[in-house]
Amino acid sequence: MAALIDKRHPLDLIDVRTKQEFRSFHIRGARSFPLRELLAAKLLRGRKREATEPLYIICNNRVRASLAAGMLTGAGCRQPVVVDGGMETWVREGLSVVCKRPFWDFPLARFCCELMELFRRPPLVTYESPRVA
Repeated sequence: MAALIDKRHPLDLIDVRTKQEFRSFHIRGARSFPLRELLAAKLLRGRKREATEPLYIICNNRVRASLAAGMLTGAGCRQPVVVDGGMETWVREGLSVVCKRPFWDFPLARFCCELMELFRRPPLVTYESPRVA
């Protein structure tokens, strides 16, 4: 999908994260449809692309996007495509996002990604609890 966006290939992408998550950062061209507010039939009626074209769905890590894909399939969507890895992978891969505002001269998404990496690393120092005799 990143290659399609880089080549400016028109595609239909919905982001089912909360409005606040979407506002903090999102993929350029994505439209916000929070899962809790998703009206699948209405979304499908309002599509500008052909019904046979894929409808890409993204969230943080696939869970909400998979639920949305089920709802959209039930409403008649022919090609719902859940973006593999979601926004977590998108940001971790350093792919382009639109940010609300920079934070410490980093886009917010980049900062969050780097912060998450810090917590994934093994600790530099480990502590053993004292043994009671």
